[in-house]
Amino acid sequence: MSYLRRSSRLVISCLMPLGVLYGFSLAALPAAAAPAHAYVANFSTSSVSVVDTKTNKIIGSPIPVGDSPLYLTVTPNGKFVYVANVFAPSVSVIDTQTNTVVATVAVASASSLVNGIAITPNGKFAYVATDSPDGVTVIDTKTNTVVASVPVAPGSAPFGLAITPDGESVYVANNGNGTASVIDTKTNTLVKTISVGSQPEDVAITPDGGFAYMTNNGDGTVSVIDTTANIVVKTITVGSSPDGLAFTRGGDFAYVCNSGSGSFSVIDTDTYTVTTIALPAGSTPDSLAFTANGKAAYMTNQNDPGSIWVIDTTTNLIADTITVGVRPLPSGVAISRRRRETEESNAE
Repeated sequence: MSYLRRSSRLVISCLMPLGVLYGFSLAALPAAAAPAHAYVANFSTSSVSVVDTKTNKIIGSPIPVGDSPLYLTVTPNGKFVYVANVFAPSVSVIDTQTNTVVATVAVASASSLVNGIAITPNGKFAYVATDSPDGVTVIDTKTNTVVASVPVAPGSAPFGLAITPDGESVYVANNGNGTASVIDTKTNTLVKTISVGSQPEDVAITPDGGFAYMTNNGDGTVSVIDTTANIVVKTITVGSSPDGLAFTRGGDFAYVCNSGSGSFSVIDTDTYTVTTIALPAGSTPDSLAFTANGKAAYMTNQNDPGSIWVIDTTTNLIADTITVGVRPLPSGVAISRRRRETEESNAE
């Protein structure tokens, strides 16, 4: 498994005013809402860069975290970024108000690897994929302590994971044995193992919770899992070495980064038809996420120098490029939205 190819994880975090978070009236809000920030995990330099998504400029100096950060995710209230550090193995917790690390959670033994991370919709727990031993570790985000561990089959090599919108199930891409694990969050037990494609890498859940789409890095496909029956209902061919994927706001389309062919594929989730868009020569797209209004996607490029593309989703063309450094290997993406921003996007 190559961490130099699918390393760091980018998180786009829209920072929310405290009044919005706790249900105060709009009159109690500050005059200016907090800006939207992108948090970029730099695998090679063990740091996280912060990008102002309004100006697409880097803010301040990179934030030091643990050894080789990979995935990142933001709490639903936008207050914290949780960073999975592959070789630490640990999770760093960044306070988005100060952009400093306020906690470090050891999640496995020193010989383990930490891969994917996701937070429940209520923000109470973080689920972290670990390799050697193979399983998923559960962190209580209030105390930042490990409260449970869910083992999967030895040799599974869990990688990406995602949680259903109702918070009841976790879907885990097992890169080592071509399966998906399904975990019940009420009992923190493994309830199903599903055969998918070769070397599954990442997973995303449709906004309605009905399907899990899983990229299979080894065979250039995406497996579509019915989350009610927990069976694969469709296998879709995309580009070479598909990695990160994300759904548009309404779930009408899934965008897939093809790291091996320098392109991204757009899947129509009604018809399963695929449109593939070529990126500049030598590109290594890794993951993406959409802005609240769905008009732009932030996509990471691991090629030298590491960069983030801003994709106009109307044309599917690159509208801007943000350089985050020489070989920081940016990757992955997750978006947290302010209430004001979400309301505005829903009104469009």
